[in-house]
Amino acid sequence: MNLQAGQEVRKVMEVAAGVLLRADGSVLLGQRPEGKAYAGWWELPGGKLEPGETVLQALARELKEELGIDVTAATTWVTHEHTYPHATVRLHFCRVTGWHGEPRGLESQDVQWVQAWRAETSAITAAVNAREARIAALAPDASPEAHVAATALSVEEGLGLTLSPPVGPLLPATLPPMRWLQVPDIYGITGIDNPDNLSAFMHKLDSALARGLRLVQFREPGWPEGPNAPSLLAVLRDVIERTHAAGGRVLVNSVHPAAWWNEADGVHLRASDASGPRPDIAPGSWVGVSVHAAHDLANARKLDADFVALGNVLPTPSHTDRAPLGWQQFAALNLQAGLPVFALGGQGPDTLATAIGHGAHGIAAIRGVWDE
Repeated sequence: MNLQAGQEVRKVMEVAAGVLLRADGSVLLGQRPEGKAYAGWWELPGGKLEPGETVLQALARELKEELGIDVTAATTWVTHEHTYPHATVRLHFCRVTGWHGEPRGLESQDVQWVQAWRAETSAITAAVNAREARIAALAPDASPEAHVAATALSVEEGLGLTLSPPVGPLLPATLPPMRWLQVPDIYGITGIDNPDNLSAFMHKLDSALARGLRLVQFREPGWPEGPNAPSLLAVLRDVIERTHAAGGRVLVNSVHPAAWWNEADGVHLRASDASGPRPDIAPGSWVGVSVHAAHDLANARKLDADFVALGNVLPTPSHTDRAPLGWQQFAALNLQAGLPVFALGGQGPDTLATAIGHGAHGIAAIRGVWDE
């Protein structure tokens, strides 16, 4: 490796981090005890991988040592690097959905189950003002830890969320998974195609929302009047109204005009539209990206996407000209993603468990989601 003068080779610390999830959606956080770096900050439980351990083996050992529980159900989820002033950590976030025992702090740490909710605008504004005040008061000779404390984003400012019950500051590396947990695990993609199909599709949409669907991508490139047609905008508004009434979100595919994106809850970028910066959309909006290869994943990370849809994983009628990735290649690319990955292509509720078992956040589908 060729290094420029003054450059430093920093060792990356491999860490298994557990996202313990209860049925009500709450997540377990632990407060770092006195005597540790960043004492008083809150984080997800976990710790370093020992030589020869797999991620899930390290996770099970750490949660036994820290919380006194025996893990019975866990899957790898997102691998994410974060650089602190003192270290770079590669965090292997794992979703933990089954365990024996009641989690309790065995290493002098407090633990707390929390739930995340959308923050009010006033709370976000207050958080922004508080951080600006901390930065202004920072002494020129402040320690690296003090710099992190002053500049760290709160959940309100960084994520547009409020935690209940409230806890103290979250370690910066804990913010991304709290954000990702807001993304549902099933992503329905519209495929109306023609006004003649509109009534039948709206019935399918209502049925899917009644079954729990909470994330919809509006994607209609083949609309007879074109993807910019006023008649299609009227359809989008109907989809938004129905989805919002059910408590869900709608993202607009980037084949449609940018002016439509803020009418919904964000945008889903085609891979060809994702080589630039993050789109200038309303605060709190989401950005998804379609990806097919490693370079697409790199683009999605650069623009700070909220998630990607990777495919096609299995054979699908919409892409007969493209060889499917298969689950092994999907899992390999998922490890490089650094953010949640939906499996796309040949997917439906019946493949959700398989997708999650290969590290996926969930599944995305044009057809499989709408079938009753």
